[in-house]
Amino acid sequence: MLETTHLQVQELSRFAQEQDFNQQYRQYFGDVWDEVGVRDISKMTIQDAKQTLKVLAQGEASPQFIKSLLAQAAIDGATPQVLEYFLSSDIDGYGRTLAQELFQDGTNPLEPDTPQLPPKAQVLSQSPTEDLDWEI
Repeated sequence: MLETTHLQVQELSRFAQEQDFNQQYRQYFGDVWDEVGVRDISKMTIQDAKQTLKVLAQGEASPQFIKSLLAQAAIDGATPQVLEYFLSSDIDGYGRTLAQELFQDGTNPLEPDTPQLPPKAQVLSQSPTEDLDWEI
């Protein structure tokens, strides 16, 4: 496992340990796993992970829901390879992994991101007075 991905799996595991999933959350997660056909998270395959991402995209899941679902999967014994697959996925094709979008960017990994200008950047537009001659 790449060092970066290993650190991301550790970050997900830390997040998972901080969670206290109530029965309602577990029901929501169970609905996703049922739709994908996963009966035992510890036996989930990469193909199951791919299908899970499709279901999440179709359901327009929120970033918090995705993060919590993955945390619950980690708690329930998803293999490191499956967690690595989830975290290294680029669902929206924007060039950022799911882990980067969830843990660093705070953006939705299911939607292409709108490029943000750096805070001090200014957009210059053409002035209607562009033909003026300047004299010093």
